[in-house]
Amino acid sequence: MLLHKIIKYAALAIALVAGVFFIYVLSVGDTAIQSDTTGEFQNSTIVPLIYLTYVILAFIVLLVLVFVFKNLFSSPAVLKKSLISVGLLAVVCVIAYVIADNGVTNPMTQKPFMLDDGEALSAGSSQLIGASIYAFYILAFLAVASILWSGISKLLNK
Repeated sequence: MLLHKIIKYAALAIALVAGVFFIYVLSVGDTAIQSDTTGEFQNSTIVPLIYLTYVILAFIVLLVLVFVFKNLFSSPAVLKKSLISVGLLAVVCVIAYVIADNGVTNPMTQKPFMLDDGEALSAGSSQLIGASIYAFYILAFLAVASILWSGISKLLNK
């Protein structure tokens, strides 16, 4: 109960700070911020809101990690299931990496793939991209197959 009150008051304090910054941004106006060449208004209005967002994001990520690890280590059975799931995901990623091609040339033109910054795509980056795509395909297939398996087994057990 104490943690609930602390989080409630922390959220209220963050909301008040964000409200003050929001009212300040509205009072300065869009034209002053857009026509600012020195960065004075942007540094005093928008930058604090961005830092407040970073603080809130870090706080939320920290809370999520604390409660996830607390729940994981509170039960050995849950920890075992989680480690098995992470291990299976790692196996899928390794399989996808092994079957991925590291081709860096366009098969149609036989020229290297060029990135937006003008550099050619490296073989390692190409293999990681291919592995990511194959991992997505494998996981999507497994998800659809498990849904079908569940539905078919429910129909057959009736």
